[in-house]
Amino acid sequence: MSGSTDWLARWGRSLFERQQEPVVWAGKVLEAAALHLDRPVEIETAVTLAADRTQWPTGRAVFDEIRRRGLAPNQPFTAASLYFRLAELVAKLAHNAAGPPPFDFHAGWQVGPIAHRLAVEVGDPQMRGRLAAALGDWPEHPDDPT
Repeated sequence: MSGSTDWLARWGRSLFERQQEPVVWAGKVLEAAALHLDRPVEIETAVTLAADRTQWPTGRAVFDEIRRRGLAPNQPFTAASLYFRLAELVAKLAHNAAGPPPFDFHAGWQVGPIAHRLAVEVGDPQMRGRLAAALGDWPEHPDDPT
């Protein structure tokens, strides 16, 4: 990780570790993004998943659906791919909360940084404001373009 992104990674970890309901929180972040972007069925499914604890055991299946639709292995990060990446994180967190976590334990650390990168990519101040409100924080850094 380069020095220019270390601060964002540290912020993301700290932000995630402060959450009492991390799956619900991540779902609200995704929903804030969805207010400004298209809402394909995979995104809607992830938002619904996060809000309903009884659905969390389906997180793996939701992740697989999002992955099939959203990301190719070496795809550059565009607004669309960041949006689907955020949805994947919601599904990972739900799955991890429901049982033995086969996904990376630090998946939640990426919610804030991915939301931040999405706001930068889209460049909409209203979206940035909604994401900041959903996250409960926004990173402060002298080189931060937002």
